[in-house]
Amino acid sequence: MIKMIFFARYREELKTAEETFSEQISDTEALLTMLRDRGEPWSRVLDSNVLCAVNQVMTKGLTPLKDGDEVGIFPPVTGG
Repeated sequence: MIKMIFFARYREELKTAEETFSEQISDTEALLTMLRDRGEPWSRVLDSNVLCAVNQVMTKGLTPLKDGDEVGIFPPVTGG
């Protein structure tokens, strides 16, 4: 099972804080593709600038997923 947590505007726009998946998902990009394939609002909200953390460690690119992983999804942020 993979637990997914949505943060900031993603949580608000998708109207969900978290979701779990029992099926095997190979990596973070496959997970995002699966979510985007749901159509609106998922495809619009989860654009190409999504930030991911797997087990509370920020990742880049394809990150393999295994049973028990927790994936956090964040919108891009800026500092100032």
